[in-house]
Amino acid sequence: MASLNPNGERLLCVGESSSQVRAAYTGAWGEVIRDEDRPNVRTISLQRWTGQFWSGQWEHQMYLAVPTTRTGKGIGGEATDVEEEEDEEALEGTNGKAKKK
Repeated sequence: MASLNPNGERLLCVGESSSQVRAAYTGAWGEVIRDEDRPNVRTISLQRWTGQFWSGQWEHQMYLAVPTTRTGKGIGGEATDVEEEEDEEALEGTNGKAKKK
C-alpha cells in the first residue's frame, strides 16, 4: 500500500506471500502510480490480512523502499527501467544505433 501526501493510498500489488509482494512491487510501481503522484508517495507499507476472509483487517508488517525510478514490465514480464530506455532513445545517432553510456 503506497501512502501519498497529503492523504490517500494506492494499492500496488497483491500476492500470496510477502516474498512475492516484495519481488513484484517495484514493477507495479511503474504501472500503478502515476508520474505526477510519485513525488507525493511518503511510504510503502507491506501489509497482510489478519482474521477470517469475511471479517478481518489489513495489518502493517514492514515498510518497503520507495523506488527512485519508474519501472514497468518488459517483454516476457521482465522489469525494465523506463528512464534508461528513454535516455538511450535520446542518445540515438544519425546512423540509427543507440550510443552506450
